[in-house]
Parts: sequence; C-alpha cells; structure tokens
Amino acid sequence: MDVEKTHYRTLFLSDWHLGLSGIKSAELLAFLETHEAETIYLVGDIIDQWVLGRKWAWNEDCDNILRNLLQKTERGTKIVYIPGNHDDSFRSWANASINGISIQRQAVHITADGRRLWVIHGDEFDLFMRNTKFLCHLGHLGCQLLMKFNRPVAWFRRRLKMKPWSLAAAARRALQNSTKTYRQFSKTVTEEARRLGYDGVVCGHIHRAEFKLVDGIEYWNDGDWVESCTATSEAMDGTMATIHYAPPNTTIEWLRQRASVRYEGQESLGIPTITPALFSGASQ
Repeated sequence: MDVEKTHYRTLFLSDWHLGLSGIKSAELLAFLETHEAETIYLVGDIIDQWVLGRKWAWNEDCDNILRNLLQKTERGTKIVYIPGNHDDSFRSWANASINGISIQRQAVHITADGRRLWVIHGDEFDLFMRNTKFLCHLGHLGCQLLMKFNRPVAWFRRRLKMKPWSLAAAARRALQNSTKTYRQFSKTVTEEARRLGYDGVVCGHIHRAEFKLVDGIEYWNDGDWVESCTATSEAMDGTMATIHYAPPNTTIEWLRQRASVRYEGQESLGIPTITPALFSGASQ
C-alpha cells in the first residue's frame, strides 16, 4: 500500500488527550504519518494529566505520535505547543524549547495572505472551568465512563455499517447547549480577539470543530482527537479549512504498523525513548 503525504503551510490540532483511554490515537498517528506542514500548532490538551495514575492509558501509538513530532522538528517543521487546562503544568515552561518544540502560552499566526490569527487553547474563556474546577473533574470522569459504555454500541453500529455515534459526545453537546458559557463561547473569544486587534482566533477546548465569522472576526475551532478526528489547515495561499479525517480502517492499521517498524530503531536515529514517566511529575 502506498499513501501519499499531504502538505500544508500550517496545521492546527488540539485536544488529543494522550493517556486517556478510548481516544483516537491510531487515527491521530495515521494522520501525522500522512500530513506535513511548515508549521504545526498543538493547541492544548495534548497530554491528559487529569488521568495520570492507575487510569493512565498510554500505548505504543502514543509513543509513536510523539516520535513523529520529534522527527518532524528534525526535518525542519516548526512546532509550537500551547498547553491547555488538561496539561496546564506545561504553562510554567512557556518560552522554553524542548527537543525543538517551542512552548508558548499563546501565539500569533500570520497567514500567507497577511491575516493575523490569535492562537489559544480557549479555557481562559470558560467560566465554568475557572470557577468550578472540581465539577469539571467530575464531568471528565463522567465522559470517561460514557466512552467506556459506548464501546459495545460503537461495535454494533460498525457491524451494521451505521454512521458513528458517541454517547460521550452527545452528552457533551447537551451540556454545552444548556450552558450559557459554552453557547456564547465563540462570541466571547472573538470579541476579545477584536479588542486585541486580531483578524481571527484559532482555538480548541470545547471539542467541536467549527468555522464561522462572528461580526467579521474569524472563529476556527480545531475539534478533537477523542472522538471527531478533526484539524484546521492553512494552504500555501492562506486558504483555511477544517479537516475531517476518516480513512478506511485498513489504511489506519497499515500506517500504524509502518510507523511501528520505522520507530523500532528510534534509539539509533537519536530519538529519545518516550514513556509516560516523562509526564509523571506534572501537577494536576
């Protein structure tokens, strides 16, 4: 099997939640194996520090995802990591560079046609997160349980060749639609972007891939890799779009196996061994 790589000027990805059980790590690895960009923004919640401990679910795909990023930096890709609320301990490392990956609290991206985009995770504008963090942790636990309960449902739907559906995603949408903070999230974020003089904002946090113009300000949300497998892209001419990644399962499996074979010799390539212990000292 031969899968061609797609090249972009910029890729924006958020909410990977590596370490959380049930995420789309195989799909994410396959995506990174076949998509390249001059600049990649990791827009928060890349590592899920809220599940460190006995619930930590770190597999070979997670290792290979990080190895893929390190190889990209070695080949000249600029990678900017903007931590979110699930990996907020990395915010104390802002303005540092680790293995070629720059860590920043926020960033300004200038598109090929000159638009100035504010790049943030977005939890800064989540009053529910800021004021009731304990309830957010309970909600995170509830989503994990729903993801677990949804596995047999997903299996039956695949067997019947039905469209994928997620109980956890449905519950998250219901919560967001019933909460004023989330209903007005895009308006709140774009109002601040306008005040700061930006043409638009790229963010994550609410796990809903979306583009819209809010009073002339661009709003791009990258979605997630917990359920939806989405990203935001910029072509060489500055044109932006939302990517919905959904290749055949056979393609995903082939790319996973190819990556595993390639990274078997990662020590000889000078790439450090990456284990969950690297993040075990992070505060929650």
